Order: sequence, then C-alpha cells, then structure tokens
Amino acid sequence: MAIITREAPPGLTKSANPVRSALLPRAALAACAILVLATGGCGPSRLRPIDTEFDFSRKVLKAERPAVVYFTKEGCAACMFLNPCINQLFDEYQDRVDFAEFDLMTFWGTIKCEPIWKRHRVAYFPTVVLFVGGKEKHRWVGEYNGNAYRKVLDEVAGPPASKKPPGAGT
Repeated sequence: MAIITREAPPGLTKSANPVRSALLPRAALAACAILVLATGGCGPSRLRPIDTEFDFSRKVLKAERPAVVYFTKEGCAACMFLNPCINQLFDEYQDRVDFAEFDLMTFWGTIKCEPIWKRHRVAYFPTVVLFVGGKEKHRWVGEYNGNAYRKVLDEVAGPPASKKPPGAGT
C-alpha cells in the first residue's frame, strides 16, 4: 500500500494538527456568536418582513414615504450585529420612513427571491438600501455607524415633527 503525502501549505508545519486547524473556523464562529449575545445583537429586528416580490413592490417601490430595506441572510452574524442599530433607527424614524427587512438568503446560501437579488445586486450582507419614490437613493454595505444612516435619512425625511422650526406648519 502506497502512502501519499502532500507538502504543507506555506506557514503550516508538518507537525500542525489538521483536526485542530479544521476547528479554528468553528471557534471563530463561536467567538462571534458570544460577541453577538454580549452586545444584545441577537434579538430579532422589529421591521416589517418582506417575503415575496409582490410584498417588495407594495411595501417599498410603491411606498408614499422613503423606505429603508434591510437585506439580510439567515444566521448572518454581521447582520445580527447591525440589528440593534437598525431597531434604534426604526424607533427614531418610524413616523417619517417605512422600514422593512428582507431575509434574502437562507443559511445554506439559497437565494429566496432571485428577481429581487438580481435587480438590486445584493452581494454582501448586511446591505441596507434607501428607496425614495421607488428608486434607490442610497446604499450602505456593512455600515454599523448609526450616524451615517441618520445623515442621509434626515436629508430625505426631514426633522421629526417635534423638531420642526417655529412657523413650519402644524
């Protein structure tokens, strides 16, 4: 019986344990999950879910107000980190902006609604897109700073009713 050997990749010695090396990605995922739980980001988003192309058209493209769509992937740790920020923005802007969440990809990488995926070219998660009048106005990819969202949302939605300047209407 012949024994086939392979050269070790650069930086990996022959004495390295391949089983332990295979477990490193799992350890990284576990560490990420612990961080998500510690930051409170594991809770579900409070946004209206979108499940179909019809829902997307009705809730986003035909919306009378600006609409924010939070494109996520099932089980995405980065998306879970963004949930508290998106929920905070929802609380601040829900009277001026419509919010929706589209879980576009399953945990195993299957696209749930291919026409929306192709039309809006969502390649990375989390992706947040602002639509105004049915057209894309702004896109954030992997942005975790709430102030970056607020700057753009304030431009399209205006100040909250309580912060309108005197004489600006009722």
